[in-house]
Amino acid sequence: MRLTVLGRSPASPNAGEACAGYLVEGGGGRVLLDVGPGVVAQLLRHRHPEELDAVVVSHMHADHMLDLVTLRYVYPWRGHPKDQRLRVIMPPGSADQVLDLARGAGNPRHFEDAFQLSEHDGSSPLSFDGLSLTPIETMHFIPCWGFRAEADGRVLGYTADSGPCEAVGTIADGADLFLSEATLRNLDEDAQPPEQRGHLLPEEAGQAARDAGAKRLMLTHLPADGDGSWARTAASEAYGADAEIAEPARTYEV
Repeated sequence: MRLTVLGRSPASPNAGEACAGYLVEGGGGRVLLDVGPGVVAQLLRHRHPEELDAVVVSHMHADHMLDLVTLRYVYPWRGHPKDQRLRVIMPPGSADQVLDLARGAGNPRHFEDAFQLSEHDGSSPLSFDGLSLTPIETMHFIPCWGFRAEADGRVLGYTADSGPCEAVGTIADGADLFLSEATLRNLDEDAQPPEQRGHLLPEEAGQAARDAGAKRLMLTHLPADGDGSWARTAASEAYGADAEIAEPARTYEV
């Protein structure tokens, strides 16, 4: 299984980087996981969207889904036959928001002639040849799902956005690679009181990885501040091993 980081920025993007977007390949399947602003331009450097089995969106915050609008422009306006349209799998209950997004782009049918839109059910695995993605609901400001991706006997855990919660440990459990958000430099950057926040400190990602026995920890969705050493140091101390920082445009073997 391979992971290509197309974008790692939080909602306030790092200079020159895209927001959340990850190409996951394995077992004969190929999925774009999240499609935040700037991701489509990065995807086209690696794969044409027609080579994807699906796009899967974790939640309806702009930094994880807004480039769906751009993705539509990759396709001819005459549309595709229904059985050739790209699968776009949205979170449960998102249909009205997708329609609002289409209207905001100037046409209520903005997506329909290029995409097969559907919603996952919040818990059942999604299968793409030999690649499966199991959604696990996290703790965020709106409904959000992380995923455990499995293929070729390997496991990739992806938190999407989440505050500290049991789901983070479930996603990380024994993962060969735990791709964890690490948005916060301090607690003042998120909602108060702390138990209502929707993001992690790097040390919390490290502790979750350690407790869950994750074999490898990679931080993403963070303000890079140069090389991201501030986050790497904090996470590594809590993890008890070296944490990595997700690097844009880099492909990793899981």
